[in-house]
Amino acid sequence: MSSLSPKDRVSLCSFTFAGGRRCLTPRVHNHPHFCFYHAQKEARARAAETLGKDLAYFFSGSYLAACDLSTALARLIPAVVRGDVKPKTAHTVAYLMQTLARLRLPRRRRAHPLPHPAQTGTPPGSTSLALLTSSSK
Repeated sequence: MSSLSPKDRVSLCSFTFAGGRRCLTPRVHNHPHFCFYHAQKEARARAAETLGKDLAYFFSGSYLAACDLSTALARLIPAVVRGDVKPKTAHTVAYLMQTLARLRLPRRRRAHPLPHPAQTGTPPGSTSLALLTSSSK
């Protein structure tokens, strides 16, 4: 039989473990159900879930822009600093974002760059037919 009266049990944390036991730590005055540890754990879980929804929003479209990646990374960094996301998880997400950036945002290079005007003998700002035809070969 428990030594706690029902009146005392009301002021205890209402977290239930997987085995059916209840946490016997006193509740925090600013949380209606949990002790400090479980209230903090619940707040982190909610923050991580909100961050996950925010990040999913940026990656949900059919087009992925560089600003989407930048914004998602900008939301991830403060979450790591606050302790909402573990650094190892953030590292993995940042690595995936880097991979996405390399796959989805190719560098814009010309296959055959135009030669510099000094190399062709034409003055800067003028175009010649020789310059245009030499780059298309």
